[in-house]
Amino acid sequence: MNTVSSMSMNILFLRRSDASNSISTTRELGNWGLKLKTVIFASILILTSLSLLYNVHFQNTLLEQYKYSRSTPTHPSHGAAPRRFAIVNFVESMDQIYGVYSIQKQMMKHNISAAHVVLVPHVMKQSLQDVIALWVGEENRRFVVKDDIVGKVSSKSGIWKGVFNKLWAFNLTEFEKVIVLDGDILIRTDITHWFDYPTPCAIQAGNDLNWNSGAMVITPDSMEFQQMLSRLPHLERYDANKAYDSDPMTSGYGQQAFVTTFFLGVQKNATDDRKRCVMPTESAVLSSSLRIPDFSYFNKFQPWIYETVHFTVDKPWRGNTHPDHPFVCSMLREWNESMQGVEKYYDLVPPIENDYLRNCGNSSSRAAPEQEGKAP
Repeated sequence: MNTVSSMSMNILFLRRSDASNSISTTRELGNWGLKLKTVIFASILILTSLSLLYNVHFQNTLLEQYKYSRSTPTHPSHGAAPRRFAIVNFVESMDQIYGVYSIQKQMMKHNISAAHVVLVPHVMKQSLQDVIALWVGEENRRFVVKDDIVGKVSSKSGIWKGVFNKLWAFNLTEFEKVIVLDGDILIRTDITHWFDYPTPCAIQAGNDLNWNSGAMVITPDSMEFQQMLSRLPHLERYDANKAYDSDPMTSGYGQQAFVTTFFLGVQKNATDDRKRCVMPTESAVLSSSLRIPDFSYFNKFQPWIYETVHFTVDKPWRGNTHPDHPFVCSMLREWNESMQGVEKYYDLVPPIENDYLRNCGNSSSRAAPEQEGKAP
């Protein structure tokens, strides 16, 4: 009897112990489950918060982009992503429009991997705006307000005001370096190496100490751009017979004289670290210089040396252009070849009407051989 009772007590004790262990295990599992739920819930909260922060940032970014896209441009920098190099023209009239086509065609021909940006007044004739967009792309047609610059130059200064709109190129800060070209320049070879020059850099024509800004390499800088604008109201063309109390800040009629004196003012003395850069004459030879006897050897035997030609006195799109020099005829012939295909756009721009090629006979030149690219 005692043995049976003892066994019963042991069994009861074991059952209670098992139940107690089971309850303890269940409680531990419950605690772990609660902890796991807490961790999961906290993770969800963190992920949700991060998602909300990202969405707010993303929406703000889109809003800023929308503001940029809807704003009326008063300067050519539109907040675009940085690109390294560009070739830039300023065009305000029909007389300059043909050069845009030629430059774009030659950039393709010589595989020049830079953006081709064209600055145009916002009041330009719509058909001209459209054809520029067709040639270089809408993203590279930049609108400017002419009066924001030329309006600052005094009408009593004796200075050619219109050419100062080329200063807009100094505000293209999305580019590291820019080559500014006039529309009457023919590109004859790859000029990408110009971007290796220290800036600003340009040729000097003849005995002139000023840069010729028809072909110039610059580094856009918004601070320097604003400094230039601040000086425009005080410009006065230099007169050697006049006594001056202060620097008139320009030695000639146009923008190139002002740019020269502006950057000479930055270099305070001859030992200053910032030296003035001058490109070789052959980088952008003037068509007037090609007539000089000293150029005749290079015209005849080494014509490839001329990287670009600046048609300063021989505008190839004008009907009254009558070249009087065989080598100039050769350069005009090359320009004419660069315009092949432009007739497709004669519904937007007037046809080129001149007879200089008829007067040029069989003149020829030897440009540096390059692979032909596609026309615009």
